Amino acid sequence: MAIIDTQSVPCIGVRGPRGSDGAKKLVGRKRVALVDAEGHILARAVEPANVQDRDTLAALDDGKEQWPSLSLAILDGAITAERCREWCHIPGMRHRVVEKEPDQTGVVVLERRWVVERTFGWLGHWGGLLRERAGRLDVATSRLARLASLMAARALNNLA
Repeated sequence: MAIIDTQSVPCIGVRGPRGSDGAKKLVGRKRVALVDAEGHILARAVEPANVQDRDTLAALDDGKEQWPSLSLAILDGAITAERCREWCHIPGMRHRVVEKEPDQTGVVVLERRWVVERTFGWLGHWGGLLRERAGRLDVATSRLARLASLMAARALNNLA
């Protein structure tokens, strides 16, 4: 099972690509994460914040190919375009969109989506990634990869 979501974070005044996310009212970047059922990061990418959620899936193509055993993708309600169904169309993979009911208000825990939100929280706690500081997108993505490896190593250490 794979859970996919995005997180918009503010960007300090650095050179490099960044954009304005109108829904969150911030200027910065958007982190895209593909996590497993336990919250371990399988693929990650960083895009300017003005990129729509449905357009960020292409950044996860390499991660999808590295995990051919994925059988179910749980997506955010903002990721419902036709290209998203095509992205999930690999042999044996299904997708399900999980979103709030129209009558629900406030903070609602959505089925399995809390896992990726918890992972984003870990990134802020572990690596101080509450803001984006890197000037280039590849450097920002590699910082996410470094933290993902540290989190995985700690999980393995706790099992022993």
